[in-house]
Amino acid sequence: AFRQVPDTEEVYLSQDTDISFTIEILERVEPEDPIEAIWFHFESLAHDNDALSSTVEEAQKPSGTVSASPPAQPACISLVGTQIVSKFNKPAEQADQVKIFLAVWRVDAKNIDVVMSINVPVVTGADENQKGVGQKGVDWARVAWEKAKTTLKIEDFELFA
Repeated sequence: AFRQVPDTEEVYLSQDTDISFTIEILERVEPEDPIEAIWFHFESLAHDNDALSSTVEEAQKPSGTVSASPPAQPACISLVGTQIVSKFNKPAEQADQVKIFLAVWRVDAKNIDVVMSINVPVVTGADENQKGVGQKGVDWARVAWEKAKTTLKIEDFELFA
């Protein structure tokens, strides 16, 4: 089952697994503190996923200035967490364990947050884990996330008019 994707979002789905990679351009959230801001985005994602529970395992902000004015690139704030999500009306005891790799770049001059998430179904409940990717999938996603955090570059800040 797919959902409508707004114009401010791009979603990429793995052909072989249920891993998804999403980039969103969102209005800048209220918290000034970078860690509070990324927690806000994580909790918002948990709410959107109707997560039964969510935990944060690590959150990091870069040293120095987090936001920058164009053409300087904003620094990346990052978080790794897990959400327990009951998809497709499955009962709670058949919920999926989803690892979330989250990165946020704050573009203060344009009042936006660029949010990237990689959602990794580690264990899936009802299907005897046929769609779960286990630790191998988590490791793959972490490598992709680490690479994206250091290589994402905003080429045209006017995109955020």
